[in-house]
Amino acid sequence: MSSEPSPIRVLLVEDSPGQRALLIHLLHASGAFTVVGVASNGRQAVQEASRLRPDVIAMDIHLPLMDGYEATREIMRRCPTPIVMISASAGEKKSIDALAAGALTVIRKPGGRHADPADSENFLKTLRLMAGVRVVTRFAPRALPPSTTQAQPVSAPVGGAQVLAIAASTGGPAAVQTILSELGRGFPLPILLVQHIARDFVPALQDWLQRTTPLPIRIAAHGERLAPGCVYLPPDGFHLLAGGRGVVDLRPTHPDDRYCPSADLLFRSVAQAYGARAIGVILTGMGDDGARGLKELRERGAVTIAQDEASCVVYGMPRSAVESGAVTREAPLDQIASSIRTLVAV
Repeated sequence: MSSEPSPIRVLLVEDSPGQRALLIHLLHASGAFTVVGVASNGRQAVQEASRLRPDVIAMDIHLPLMDGYEATREIMRRCPTPIVMISASAGEKKSIDALAAGALTVIRKPGGRHADPADSENFLKTLRLMAGVRVVTRFAPRALPPSTTQAQPVSAPVGGAQVLAIAASTGGPAAVQTILSELGRGFPLPILLVQHIARDFVPALQDWLQRTTPLPIRIAAHGERLAPGCVYLPPDGFHLLAGGRGVVDLRPTHPDDRYCPSADLLFRSVAQAYGARAIGVILTGMGDDGARGLKELRERGAVTIAQDEASCVVYGMPRSAVESGAVTREAPLDQIASSIRTLVAV
C-alpha cells in the first residue's frame, strides 16, 4: 500500500509581514510543502537553517542585519542547503552574488510590484525541483577582477577552431565565471554563452561577469559581428544563435519553447555555421537542454566537453549529453579552461 509523499520542508526568509503571509499561503495551499520556519533577517536565517535543516530555503535578497548574499554564504559554509533566491527587483545585482556563493537559482517573487500570475506557479515549481538537489559546502567565492588577472595571452587558434559555445543552467553562473576567469585575457575565440536565468536578470549577470572575469561581456545585438575574446549573452526573451559570416543571430522566444535561451538551439546553430571549427561546452544544470544540439555539433566534427558529475551542482544537462553520445570528453570544472586553451593555443 503506497503512502503519500512527505511534504517538502521549507524555511521562508522574508522581512515583509504581508509578503511573508502571501508566500506561506501559496506554500500551504499547494499541499506539497510545509513551512517549518520563518526568518525576518539574514542572521536569523543562518540560525534557523542550522537548527531546522529544511529541505529547501526560499530567501529574499534584501534583508536587515545580514542580506541574502551574506546569509547564503554563511549557510553554505555551515549547513549546505538548497537555496532559492526570490527578488521583486528586476535584475537585482546582489542576487547574482548569491548564486556565486551557492544559491541554486534566482526567481521573481510572487506578488511583487510587477506581479505575473506565472510567478506563483514558478515559485512552487522551482522549490519542488530544488529541494531534491544535493549541495555541498561552499566557501567564499573566488573573485578575479580584470585588474588583477595575470593570465598570459593565448596564441592565435590552430586546428581550425573559430568559436566557443557554452551552455549552463542550475549552478551555472559560478561555473561560467570559473571558466572565463581561467581562459584569461587574450583568448582568441568569440564566446557564445547561454545561461538559464530568470527574466530581467541578464543585465545583472553581465555586470557580475564583467566585474569578476578578464573578458568583455556583451548582451548581443542581432547581426552584430563576433569579436575575438568577447563573451555574448542573449537579451531577455531571445535565443542566441550563430549566424552565417560570423555574426550573432537572435531569435524571439516562442510560447512552445521549453527553454529560453535554448542550449539546443545555440549548439545546433553553431554546428550549422561552424561545423568542426567549433568547441562546445555543457555545464551543470537541470534537465536535458543542450544534449541534442551538442550531439549535432559532435557529428559535424567539433570537440565537445561536458563538466563531470563530481564538480557539477546538478549533473542533469551534462549527463543527458554524455548518455546521448554528444560528448567527446568529460572534465572537472577546474580543468575545462585548460583543455580549451590547449585546443586553441600553439
